Amino acid sequence: MGLGGYLAWTAVAREISKKLPNDVKILPCEGDGRVVSKIVRSEVFENNPHILTRAVPNGQRIDNAFPMFLNNPQTNYCKTDTPHKAYHRYDKHIIEQMCEFYKIENPELRCELFFSKPEVERVDKFCEELEKDFITIEPHSKMNYTPNRIYPFEKWQNIVDDLADNIQFVQVGTPDGKLLNNVVDMRGKMSFRESTLLIGRSKLFLSTEGGLVHAATTVDTTSLVIITGYQDEKMIAYPQNINVNIGTHGPCGLKMACNECKLDRENHNYKEIVKLIERELK
Repeated sequence: MGLGGYLAWTAVAREISKKLPNDVKILPCEGDGRVVSKIVRSEVFENNPHILTRAVPNGQRIDNAFPMFLNNPQTNYCKTDTPHKAYHRYDKHIIEQMCEFYKIENPELRCELFFSKPEVERVDKFCEELEKDFITIEPHSKMNYTPNRIYPFEKWQNIVDDLADNIQFVQVGTPDGKLLNNVVDMRGKMSFRESTLLIGRSKLFLSTEGGLVHAATTVDTTSLVIITGYQDEKMIAYPQNINVNIGTHGPCGLKMACNECKLDRENHNYKEIVKLIERELK
């Protein structure tokens, strides 16, 4: 499970905690639904008041803890996973699907991160070197599971070039991602959590669907998210975002390169994104 998946679980943990006594913490774990076989650690869970984050040996009895089994197949939005295709349930947002198991209706579609004082201070210090208003951007998408969520790098570049005279762009993400022109380079220079804080200081975050889009909901920054025909919008789109669905087919769920996804990317006019950004900045 990636950071985006863990972030979705922070929303579930918040909703579950509303039904629990104040002294009971939620334990992210794996197991058979009865016995905890592994306690799941993630930077996403750090400082979370709902989640038990102290070190606990696997197999030890834990009092005042509610086990939240992250490997429960009944909460997984991917119902069948073959070498070539993922078959998703897409009638509801993934957070709503996960909450169903716990009989929670209408959960808030927002993830949670809780930052430390040093994290905030470091990001605030960096922001002193930036212009007052700026946009954060991550033009890359993970390719290890599917290549069909990407948006062409050259079109991201066109978007930046069209707007860079009016507002500053800051690129976040991993250090191996190709660098856009006309941006401040912060690839790999901040942790995932710090990058999220930086997004929170920006006017807008631009990306395709991925972990940082989930993270942006924790800092109340609007994301402009490009969604392809790989996934259904209802399953992954947050209502507080500007969701641009370029898919004319699907959801295909293909793990191999999809010709229809490719055509959608090639045929989409990037000017639509530029106009939406201009409207949002006004």
